[in-house]
Order: sequence, then C-alpha cells, then structure tokens
Amino acid sequence: MKATPGWMCFAVLVMSCPAWSQDRGLDAPEPSRVRKAKGEADRRAEVARRELTTLDRGASINPRLLEVVQDNTLNLQYEERDVYFRMLQMAQETPLSRQEEFAADFREARRLASPRYANRKPSEFQPFVDLFQNPDEYRGRPVSFHGVLRKLTKFDPGQNTLGIEEAYEGWLYTDDAQSNPTVVVFTGKPQNLPVGGDLAEEIRVTGYFLKLYGYEAQDATRTAPLLLAGEVEWRPGPEKYLAKPLSLETYLLVGFIVLLVGYAMWQTNRREMTGRPRPQSEVDFSKFPPTEYSSTTAPRTLETDDA
Repeated sequence: MKATPGWMCFAVLVMSCPAWSQDRGLDAPEPSRVRKAKGEADRRAEVARRELTTLDRGASINPRLLEVVQDNTLNLQYEERDVYFRMLQMAQETPLSRQEEFAADFREARRLASPRYANRKPSEFQPFVDLFQNPDEYRGRPVSFHGVLRKLTKFDPGQNTLGIEEAYEGWLYTDDAQSNPTVVVFTGKPQNLPVGGDLAEEIRVTGYFLKLYGYEAQDATRTAPLLLAGEVEWRPGPEKYLAKPLSLETYLLVGFIVLLVGYAMWQTNRREMTGRPRPQSEVDFSKFPPTEYSSTTAPRTLETDDA
C-alpha cells in the first residue's frame, strides 16, 4: 500500500474545517443581501413606530401614548417627553391642510355636542373655553386658534431620537380666551417673524393639544393649553413690514437739500432788504422846530401856575 504524502493530509484536514479561518479572526465581508435585509427591517420598524403615534392617519394621537400625560403640572414631565416629541414630529409630517380639516371637523362635533351652542351659529362657539373645561376630550386632537402673538422665544428642545434640533415657543392670545394665553410650540418659523417679547403679531396656528401647561405668573401659578405644531401662519401688518427703512445716504441727501433751500431763501431775503429804501420820519424836526409844529398834532404841554 502506497503511503499518502503528509502535505496532502494537511490540505484535506483544512478543507474539511471551513470554520477554521473564522476562528482565527479573519472577517468575511457582509453579503449585500444581509445589508438589504437590515435596511428593510429598519424601514419596517420606522413605519411601525409612526403607526403607533396615530391610529387614524393624523386625526388624533394614539391614546396609549397619552396615558402618561398629566394636566396642571409645572413644565414638561420626564415621562411625557416621548409623546411630546412624537407629536411634534407628527405635526411636521402631517400636511397643514389635513390638520385644519381634522380640527374643523372636531370643532363642529364639539359644538353639536354642546347643549349651549348646538342651536347657535358656528361662529359663536368658543373652542378655548371648551378646551379649558374639557381637556381630556381635546387631548391628542388638532386644534385651530387665531389671535395675537405676544411673545416668541427660540430654544433647544433637548436630546431626542427624532432629529428635532430647535423649536420655538410662542404665547398666543385669542378673542375668546379672556386674556389667558395659549402656549404654542412649533418647529417651522415664518421668515421675518420677529423673536422676542412685547410683540403684537397676528397668527393662525393648528396643532395637537397635549396638556394644560402650568406656568408661574406674577400673582399665582396658572395653566394654559399647550399646542404642538409644525408651522404657523403669520399675517404681518402692511405698514410695519412692507415699508422699507431709509438708508443713511437718503437722510444725508435730504438734509443737504433742506440746508441748500434754506440758504437760498436767506440770500434772497437779504438782497431784498438791502435794496429797499429806509423809511423816513413823517416830520423832520431839524427843519421845523417843535414850536412851529401843527397844534393839532403837536404834543400838549402841561400848564403851570407860573404861566
């Protein structure tokens, strides 16, 4: 019997153990089908996450997410942050026109359900008052408000997994709010809308109602509705925002023209005064002594006893 060479035995042994190269730490490239499967899984997870946020394509927020929300608490609670950011993202992704339709339908349903307003004109219904008195009915629903923006600040919303890096907080006052504000948090600010306090900007906003938000007022702790929106509609005043300010060159030119016109008028008046003859006295007393002056016009002298 002919002996088998040693090198052939070693080759057979290696080929029969395919995992040997992997055990030695040699990394094989990831197949493209594996990467594709992972991408599909991530996409499905994202779709599932979005479907959990709403069960009716944006008409309302999933009630299960809203179970952790509490009214009348100062600031936002830690356990409310997840639904807070989800609602902000939902407001960004849902078209504004669709949100307005949802808000109008829900407002009409609330009006018809109210014994006080069911038989009255739709314009007489006061959504702010109804929301304030029935927050559970409005929670997670789109609401439309129109009023005056008195304060607007930009802030960092904090760490989140949804890519929301900046947001704006506005204080809105509506006609039916009786001087009570509505806190509006949104992510899309119209261009040229000023940021700061002491504002008077007319806006319209549609956003999802989260909670009655507690804040410290000057006299006491108060609450305000908190809306989460994607954008606001700004209606700037024509006098304030359409008129362009004058440049420094314009001011200098106008000032130079005023000085030039003033100098020309002064020169004209000066020449007229120089060429005009001086007015002479009606009577030349050097030629007519006072004793010879007409008795009807001459000043009378006082008579004394010596005369």
